[in-house]
Amino acid sequence: MKRATVPTPKYDDGVPLNHLYALASPERVDSLRRALIVMVAALCVRIIGAFVLGEGAPFGPDGTGAEASVFLGGHPYPLHIMMLRLFDADARALSMFCGALNCVLLWLWGKKVGLGEAGGWIAVAAPLSVFPGVLAGGDAPALTVALLGILIATRGGLTAIIGGVIAALSITVKPIALPALVLLAASPTAALGAGGTLLILRSFIQPLWSPMPTGGILGTWWVSSGGAPPGDWLSWLINGAGVLAGADGWALIPVLGIAAVVGTLKAPTLRLRGASLCPLAAALLIASLFGGRLELRYLSAAFIAALPFLGLILRKRLAVTTLSLLCLWPSAALITQLATVRAAQDPQAQLPSVMEVTWPKVDAAPLFQACSTEGATRLRNLAFQLAEVAPEGSTIITEPRSDGREGELFWPLRVLRPDLKVAVR
Repeated sequence: MKRATVPTPKYDDGVPLNHLYALASPERVDSLRRALIVMVAALCVRIIGAFVLGEGAPFGPDGTGAEASVFLGGHPYPLHIMMLRLFDADARALSMFCGALNCVLLWLWGKKVGLGEAGGWIAVAAPLSVFPGVLAGGDAPALTVALLGILIATRGGLTAIIGGVIAALSITVKPIALPALVLLAASPTAALGAGGTLLILRSFIQPLWSPMPTGGILGTWWVSSGGAPPGDWLSWLINGAGVLAGADGWALIPVLGIAAVVGTLKAPTLRLRGASLCPLAAALLIASLFGGRLELRYLSAAFIAALPFLGLILRKRLAVTTLSLLCLWPSAALITQLATVRAAQDPQAQLPSVMEVTWPKVDAAPLFQACSTEGATRLRNLAFQLAEVAPEGSTIITEPRSDGREGELFWPLRVLRPDLKVAVR
């Protein structure tokens, strides 16, 4: 006698009920709820940080130029401009959203590979995670693309290769996120996609493999060795290690070493043990490349990549929450001391009156120079005025500033008045 089969019940649109039950399972709902909590907490921290830094000219590396490129084109990192269009050319808003999303992606990756939730929560508050999320720049968006690909790569098979491709595409936002790709060591198949993509898009990392010693940081990343690879590699690495060891305390650089030790001793698989060493190795390479001219934000991607491995010793939620809250203190010191310097250097910027956290000490002047210039908001306001009164076809001349910061005047002017010519004397 033939056995009768009972068809799977379906909704009117044909979706099997058992699939819907799986999607709506208590575990999935709880995971979604906790991921949203991470997102909201991270976004609140970054909104507060951006508020403390105030309003005025875009504050961040290449913020003004990137925003202008949405209208003018010609930016060297096209995916950053595409992402900016989704945020109405507001580079800081994009960074805040991406900076918060990075915490969720890291949280999900840690859970997926068995390292726990600590990495995402520490990223909510750690200074080298918060800082890129409050700047008008491509640092946080680039890391978002990298972490998204890294998370997708955990699914294995062909999907892992696709994840590797997506992760490598982060260099078309900004190569600063490249060190985060070391997490692909936990999904070796993804290296095929990442390696092939990097080979195709090698022009975006040309300062590494084909340096131009006279081209500044856009021409070469071999800064500490005179613009080209060093002759003595051992001394070069030792110098890099010294730079890391002497880094300012607010950056919490020792976390890289702790994560490497913890991962090596406690990671559940050989792949993860190897991957745990990679963020520290990436940070050492970056410090060796830039030497005394290292900006600590260059270490953000490597630092964030190390955080999930702390979940191997931070399993209880109370311990994770406590450490995350403690990380808010150096983040507050960084943001408030930087805001104090900005208030002095850019007096037309509108900053709120907040208490400065004076410990740990932050050398905020170089950070300000990397993100803005003296009187940046005055230059921006002057661009608006000139756009209204300058005769058609006239030439606007100003003195050059370091790192092309005369663009604080020229970029808005070129957007508002394409007929005007600009020059430096």
